[in-house]
Amino acid sequence: MSNLIVNALYVFFIVLEVVLFAYFLTSWFPINMKIKEFLITLLEPLLAPIRFLLKHSIFNTKVVDLAPMITLVVILFFQTIFYHLKG
Repeated sequence: MSNLIVNALYVFFIVLEVVLFAYFLTSWFPINMKIKEFLITLLEPLLAPIRFLLKHSIFNTKVVDLAPMITLVVILFFQTIFYHLKG
């Protein structure tokens, strides 16, 4: 049973990584606004806390939004943990 949960969480973090990559692509290329709004709706619960922490840190910048990049690092970290637990 626990192996099933670990596998499900591993796949969940892979899906999050793909959604975040799609978010990166929509910020670089012009694409349908409905798709971009859908991706923002999916990722905002992950990005909002990181943006809050960045706002109150020394990395507070109005030029570059670092929250998606930090979110990707956190997702990859958890994905690696669940990959090793799966093994």
